[in-house]
Amino acid sequence: MTFDPEGLSRTQCEGDACVACHKKWPRPRIRIGRLPDNRALFACPECADALLPESQTNVHPFPRRVAFF
Repeated sequence: MTFDPEGLSRTQCEGDACVACHKKWPRPRIRIGRLPDNRALFACPECADALLPESQTNVHPFPRRVAFF
């Protein structure tokens, strides 16, 4: 997904803040898209769940919070 940098803060464009909610800590780690110059944009887990498109198949990934014992 390509985002328009208009309206994004410098920290969001640098990947140091969530692209949706501006949260800086913990640093967002889920790659959600990119800018037109191919810099990566990141989101926190809560915002990533809302921004990522729904799966169109009958195979669904595990939630990010699943732990294996």
